[in-house]
Amino acid sequence: MSIETESFAYGSSMYGGRPTFALTRRLGDDAGLTLYELVPEDLADGRQKRFKKANSDRTLSRVSVSAAVPDVSEDPNGSLDFSKVGASSTRKLKDWRWNNWCALKIAALSNSRQQAIQRLVRDVLDDCGIDSDFVTRGEGSAVLSEGAGIRLTIAFLAMKRLQKYEKLTTVADSISRMSLEECYYWHAKCRSPTNPNGVKALRMLLAGHIQ
Repeated sequence: MSIETESFAYGSSMYGGRPTFALTRRLGDDAGLTLYELVPEDLADGRQKRFKKANSDRTLSRVSVSAAVPDVSEDPNGSLDFSKVGASSTRKLKDWRWNNWCALKIAALSNSRQQAIQRLVRDVLDDCGIDSDFVTRGEGSAVLSEGAGIRLTIAFLAMKRLQKYEKLTTVADSISRMSLEECYYWHAKCRSPTNPNGVKALRMLLAGHIQ
């Protein structure tokens, strides 16, 4: 794993398997699928400093965990209840503490982009042992492991600005077939402060042949 990948690798290695991504489906004015990364506040601060140091014009869209995952409720003691959120059954979410954590918005997909990524979303959630109905029917949310979140991250970023439906489905299907190692590689390229053209390179690789 490269140094850049390590700087974005939260989850199984650093936090003992804690879910570090969230996927939320909303209806109404904000209809669509939105992907978030869940990180400690101090690491979010450090990432923003790296963007500034690299003279990048990118900024982080930061919200609270409960704002990113609207099905989460908070008790009087400040503990978050994830019982209504889709999650793997391998670890109870109430075991985790979310003080001083935040959610970074990666991207939101709606309309044809949301339709094109549905099959990839179902495959990723199925692999995690999560009922895909949480984010494919009505409004709902799911929290994901690092590997699952990284696969969806590169798909969301690559599809965000594409228009042609054939390109959208080609990108989603190609990322579905990628190995986890390839996903980590492209995740590093797409989110590195010093590599502003990573997403463009991924789009060209997967769908540049489609006119």
